[in-house]
Amino acid sequence: MNLRTRTLAAAAALTATALVAAGCASSSGGTDADSTEPIVFGVSGPLTGNQAEYGENWQEGFAIALDEINGAGGVNGREVQIDFQDSQGEASQATTIAQRFVSDDSVLAVLGDFSSATSMVASPIYQRAGLLQLGITNSHPEFTATGDYIFSPSVTQAVEARVIEDAAHEIGSNIAVFYLNTDWGNTAFEVLQDQAEQNGDTIVYSSPVEETSTDFRPQLVQARDAAPDVVIFYTYYGTTALLVQQAEQTGLDVPFLAVGSNYSAEFLDLAQDAAEGVYVDTTFYPESDDPAVESFVTAYTEEFGHAPNLFAAYAYDGLKQLAWAAENAETLDREGIRNALRDGT
Repeated sequence: MNLRTRTLAAAAALTATALVAAGCASSSGGTDADSTEPIVFGVSGPLTGNQAEYGENWQEGFAIALDEINGAGGVNGREVQIDFQDSQGEASQATTIAQRFVSDDSVLAVLGDFSSATSMVASPIYQRAGLLQLGITNSHPEFTATGDYIFSPSVTQAVEARVIEDAAHEIGSNIAVFYLNTDWGNTAFEVLQDQAEQNGDTIVYSSPVEETSTDFRPQLVQARDAAPDVVIFYTYYGTTALLVQQAEQTGLDVPFLAVGSNYSAEFLDLAQDAAEGVYVDTTFYPESDDPAVESFVTAYTEEFGHAPNLFAAYAYDGLKQLAWAAENAETLDREGIRNALRDGT
């Protein structure tokens, strides 16, 4: 069951993107308008490490987008390619990748990284070089504050946390919260606390959790003993699956709310029967009857044998947005693509 939905558009306006004016940036990357060379977009994301499964979701979404873009003739007759570099979800790797991309004139824009914290370390490098960074899954409220080459189509934590706390408020006023011990999770918890106070709710128990942990039963027992009316999980689907399974084992029997990253077939497969009755908010709804969503879901399911999740949808949408910007840019260079994406609808 979903608490909130938003349809996916193939070349949607960046309705969640906030732009902050910054100083002028040089923009050296570009290609001849009459060139037949491929148009290259860089990708910085996790293909190994703790977040590798999300990088795989991205790869699948990108694959469908590339098939559609190049199958329709590419951009002005030129093939679109991606250069996917493995950041391992680590800030140090993301900065190294950023330096590589900004020094490669063939790279006209970049997608990534996966987490806001990792992306934001690299953002100043992209901003100084005038290379557009599209943080397709970056929801930190301050992500775009680095400058006018930094974009995100993702709904911010400030918005999602308010939505999910409002939903919890409809169930009861005593709330337990489990959240990832990352910049993403900690920022979301801060927003949840503020919204709970505004709603007159009480957070009777809260616990940060590590993404690498596998036994959450001690924290779940403490949450149970705090007698919450509802539990919020601000965690990714692998962690959430363990939490809901172990909650059953500890006798924590109240409604569960989870953030949109859990709206996926992977969560259902991992959680099994424990997923029954978990409420999930989402910004992507694969059962939507919107033609753009139906087309994407059909192509994806035929290719990979299961429906896409939120991360695959963001990857698909982000690459289509960059291709649209390249198609509509007055000049096919880094600045031209940034301007087209900024001014497009």
